[in-house]
Amino acid sequence: MKALQGVEGRAEWLEQPALACDVGQIRVKVAAAGLNRADLLQRAGLYPPPPGASQALGLECAGVVTEVGPGSTWAVGDRVCCLLAGGGMAEEVVVDARHALPVPEGLSLAEAAGVPEVYATAWLNLFQLAGLKPGERVLLHAGASGVGSAAIQLCKAFGNPCWVSVGSAERLAYCEALGAQGGVLRSEDLQALRDFGPFDVILDPVGGQYAALNLELLAQDGRWVNIGLMGGREARLDLAQVLGKRIQLIGSTLRNRDDRFKAELLHDLQQQVWPLFGEGRIKPQLERTFALKDSEAAFETLASNQVNGKVVLLIDPELAQ
Repeated sequence: MKALQGVEGRAEWLEQPALACDVGQIRVKVAAAGLNRADLLQRAGLYPPPPGASQALGLECAGVVTEVGPGSTWAVGDRVCCLLAGGGMAEEVVVDARHALPVPEGLSLAEAAGVPEVYATAWLNLFQLAGLKPGERVLLHAGASGVGSAAIQLCKAFGNPCWVSVGSAERLAYCEALGAQGGVLRSEDLQALRDFGPFDVILDPVGGQYAALNLELLAQDGRWVNIGLMGGREARLDLAQVLGKRIQLIGSTLRNRDDRFKAELLHDLQQQVWPLFGEGRIKPQLERTFALKDSEAAFETLASNQVNGKVVLLIDPELAQ
């Protein structure tokens, strides 16, 4: 079978061995795969997959079950979306059956392909690790991103007012339409976030560049969850603020979590979040799809930081509809 792999800074469609479908696993014919910043880094040779994971790109996909290993309750023909440590951008994937969820009713496979990674990330970091409670105030840096778009909708659904930092007025309007209370443009005045704070939880994919400001903006007993380093890996922190406010700084990655952790996370996601799709309270934010032959353009579009929501690569366009 073929899969998309990072080769010297480019994504190339290459042959790789097909895997056996073992106990507790399912084989999925991939219709579409979501793009994430981790894929950009892996394509550039900067973020290798965890040991034992596929070397192919892709942390999430959607498709149709074609084979079921012993011990799985899935059936051939089921429409699923999957959370992966790698390998989603391929003709097929073999995945732990616990890491697949049913495609929410009414969603195409193209839409569903951009759901697992961002909703799992938002749910894990806001509601599980940060312990977000109803009414607590949230700041989302990079609010128009895939994770940000999911987080805004979850905050609205669970009664948490949220604000954002974004790159343009158009992206701020997009976030407000999803449910954000307001926000600021990072190119103008991040300090204006003080007008909306203090915040109980900050979800931050930027890192170093925003570290000092995050400490200022957090409320007493605030939680700062760092999920990325777009703004650098080093920072100077005033530890007196950390102590005085009893701030929790939580570093979080999802890709290298073990199989059991991911299974429990997705079970919680199915119970708590999946019903909201059926109720129309949350929706996938699919901005643009790309054909497989245009995969490089898809990566460049994501790298431009001008995407509202998700970019999805169509592996099998007919199936993805």
